[in-house]
Amino acid sequence: MDNPTGQLKKHTAPVPYLGGLAVYFAVLFVLLAASILAPTPDSPKLLALLAGGTVLALMGLWDDLFSLGPGFKFIVQIAAAGLLVLFGLRLEFMPSQPVVGVVLTIFWVVAVTNAINLVDIMDGLAGSLITLACLGFILVSLPNEAMYVNVAAAVLGGALLGFLPYNWRPARIYLGDTGSLFAGFLLAGVAMGENYTEVNNVGLLAPLLILGVPLYDTLLVIVLRLLKGKSPFLGSNDHVALRLRAVGFSVPATVGLLASVGALLSFSAWWLVRLSDKRALVFLVALFAVGLVVTLVLAQIRMETPLTAHGEPKVLFPKEKERPTRRPGRRRSP
Repeated sequence: MDNPTGQLKKHTAPVPYLGGLAVYFAVLFVLLAASILAPTPDSPKLLALLAGGTVLALMGLWDDLFSLGPGFKFIVQIAAAGLLVLFGLRLEFMPSQPVVGVVLTIFWVVAVTNAINLVDIMDGLAGSLITLACLGFILVSLPNEAMYVNVAAAVLGGALLGFLPYNWRPARIYLGDTGSLFAGFLLAGVAMGENYTEVNNVGLLAPLLILGVPLYDTLLVIVLRLLKGKSPFLGSNDHVALRLRAVGFSVPATVGLLASVGALLSFSAWWLVRLSDKRALVFLVALFAVGLVVTLVLAQIRMETPLTAHGEPKVLFPKEKERPTRRPGRRRSP
């Protein structure tokens, strides 16, 4: 159970914390069945995803039940990423430098896994973004015969779509680290299974757009915490979703807005891989400029008081109470 304790957990009653197990078993059974009943040349990659994902799901389960330190979790995530490398699933960014490819692969997997884990702070938020990211990878891979990408993304997205009604506000169950780490790992692996540069080289950045909301939120949180002289591994209220709550957005409105941005970025990724080199570069620069403006606006929001993702937003700038006026009268002598 996730008990409402501490500054960042202000929900009114304990909520079950192991909804990620339902997502894990749904994905596990379907992908295993697909690999056994209808094997394809990509089946070993699916099994590699399941193997690494199972490692992280077990670690997340232990963390949900007993809590783990960030150092140990990073080591396990690196080991799980190593399983993908052993099965030949890696970033081919520099084929002539295989060591660089391995390092970048591990960094990518760890970054995406933790980004999904960190964005899971509000009812329905992580589930919505994961589902839309899966849809984005399917759209980008079509009409190619990328069965590994299509099957894994469709199964994970379907599992989260079935989970969302129970996780929508007010949530009856949470993903927990079990579900968020598992889903993040699968998304990182799916992102490496497609060739994005058939039309232009800029298309290599398409996965960054599809996963733009969680990756941007993670980068923003890390930068703001470091600027404040705080550890990026400690919880805080610097997330984009909590900043939107601070200016008056409700939880459903916040989730809906960020989900809409995620859908727009997924469509942008689909559009990016189909443009010419020059148009793709101009399009990407325009998106970067918009993101810079959004960052400047978000940074101006003062987050001086703890916010809750499940209750009502607190007033950041309360009005000063009016002082009672003293009625004129004779001054009493001592």
